[in-house]
Amino acid sequence: MLIGSIFGMVTAVTLGVNNLLTAVVTRRFGVLRSTVFTLTLAFLVMIGWAVAIDVPFNIRADQVLFLGGLGAAAAGSFVGTYMALRLGPVSIVSPISALGGAVTVVYSYLWLGEEPSFLQWAGIAIAVIGAVLASLVIEAGAKIRLVTWGPVFAMIGVLVGAISNAGLKIPIQDGLDSNLTIITQRAFTVLYAALLFFVVTLWRKNRVTAGGGPFSEEGPDRVRLTWRNSWPLIVVGLIDAVSFVSFGYGLANAPAWLIGILSQSGRVIAVIGGVVFFKERLLGYQWTGVILVGIGVAMSIVG
Repeated sequence: MLIGSIFGMVTAVTLGVNNLLTAVVTRRFGVLRSTVFTLTLAFLVMIGWAVAIDVPFNIRADQVLFLGGLGAAAAGSFVGTYMALRLGPVSIVSPISALGGAVTVVYSYLWLGEEPSFLQWAGIAIAVIGAVLASLVIEAGAKIRLVTWGPVFAMIGVLVGAISNAGLKIPIQDGLDSNLTIITQRAFTVLYAALLFFVVTLWRKNRVTAGGGPFSEEGPDRVRLTWRNSWPLIVVGLIDAVSFVSFGYGLANAPAWLIGILSQSGRVIAVIGGVVFFKERLLGYQWTGVILVGIGVAMSIVG
């Protein structure tokens, strides 16, 4: 359990740092390009790691199919989270993304038979209330609106990402090596993300062509990707690789709900970064919501 918790905390720190970096790269290079580039690089690094430590390649066809399904959930989670960080504010969407740990508790209860305590269930409820409160702007005349669409995409990322987090425990419990589990799932994740990028690019190209205008791969608000300016994407991909491997080792040594929660706790780094580096200023009740999310996640960990 202790070893699993340590790997969970390593995952937390890497996720928190990468939230800030991802907000930068998605706003500069676009969501889908950033997703495909960073996931592909992380996948290649993981393959190298598996070869270096001689991971046994022993996997059944049913496990491949199952991980293929989880790969679709992970791809949806990454696209949703990347879109949320592009739209921001980072100091709001990051705590909402941290709900992934709490939702993993629910899925672990439903699928794996893991038994969360009353305190953990209460923590989930408090965290959800906090996420809603942080996402809203209350204007004069009692008008309520979303601060941006970022929180909505963050919640989409949470709901589908938690499916992947909890589900990965199943093949690991079935005896599949944790590294091979993560690598197989990530292979499908990269495949689905690349397919989505291809379809969207083709759609945009056809749409622009039909309108008679020139087509640009970067879009009107993106910069061209070159070897010289791609280093932030490389950094994100390398950190992702560390995060993925650490998450797999955590699942192999601790319950899925615990690793799910611990791995998301590092989002507080992104909250601080959003305020310090992106100069975000939240309203009082939004800060209350962020704090409630933190309290709820902490209750889920302690419980």
